[in-house]
Amino acid sequence: MIKNRKIRIAVVGCGRISKNHFGSIEQLDSEYELVAVCDNNPEVLELHSNKYGVPGYHSIDDLLASQTLDIVTLCTPSGIHAPQTIKAAKAGVHVITEKPMATKWEDGLAMVKACDDAGVRLFVVKQNRRNSTLQLLKRAVTEKRFGKIHMVHLNVFWT
Repeated sequence: MIKNRKIRIAVVGCGRISKNHFGSIEQLDSEYELVAVCDNNPEVLELHSNKYGVPGYHSIDDLLASQTLDIVTLCTPSGIHAPQTIKAAKAGVHVITEKPMATKWEDGLAMVKACDDAGVRLFVVKQNRRNSTLQLLKRAVTEKRFGKIHMVHLNVFWT
């Protein structure tokens, strides 16, 4: 457990969902220090590197080779969470990954195994179960406030 310094974190993938991760890091700035960003889009990378005043890396390989990190938070497309998690674990870095954790069962198992083998933690963001709107909806369905439900059409916006 880290006690005498801030936790060093890097955000990998600076797309839409990353704003939530950057916001959380800013809110917890007494405990966390954003030390780097990583994105394969040069313009997006430069924007975020300048905005947060931290180095930017075009690949997770360069990031892991150049920085001393405690945690990476993966805000990248779902299909690449597994290889990125495995690389971070092998580098001894804890991983926070956006949902879904993986697109294949085998990839998810490989992620867990890599983190177990390396002695690092893997956390998957699944925050919507605590969302107050969803809790209200669940309660209404449980109380049968809508009567017998035959079909549901739903749009979920993740930002």
